[in-house]
Amino acid sequence: MASRTICGFSLLELIICIALFSVLLLLAAPAVHSMTELDRARQALVQIDRHLTLARLHAITHQTPVTICPLVNNRCTSFWHQELTIFTDRDQRAYFNKNDVKLMIISGIRAADTLHYPRRAITFKHTGTLKGFGNGTFVYCTQRLTGAPLGLALSVSVVGRSRLRDTKKCM
Repeated sequence: MASRTICGFSLLELIICIALFSVLLLLAAPAVHSMTELDRARQALVQIDRHLTLARLHAITHQTPVTICPLVNNRCTSFWHQELTIFTDRDQRAYFNKNDVKLMIISGIRAADTLHYPRRAITFKHTGTLKGFGNGTFVYCTQRLTGAPLGLALSVSVVGRSRLRDTKKCM
């Protein structure tokens, strides 16, 4: 008589495995959400940092001022959570007109989060340094699933260098 080998799971074994996997998934969900909150803030500031570097290099290579700011009616505003525009700023500082060229647009951040910067615009001179005499810091604030604030900061120096770090300014 030939023997048959049976391979696979029974229905009961499959249901038990799915139930265990579901419980583990429910236990891990808050930790995954917490990681994505921090990652969202970090990715937004890293994107801004990359575009600041691009704007600085464009100003140096083309020997023209380059501005990054949120535009409303072609004027730079303090609404940093909205989309940001990078443009050559030939005639009038912090104002986009017909002599200027839009280089890039960065999408805005999530509506529940906030992004602050102490000035209306960042303008790089043809030397790659910032227009003005002070450093500035972007502060990105979001909330954890528990309601606790979470913040990251991107500091931009007068010479155009930047540094990402944690901050307590969101508390």
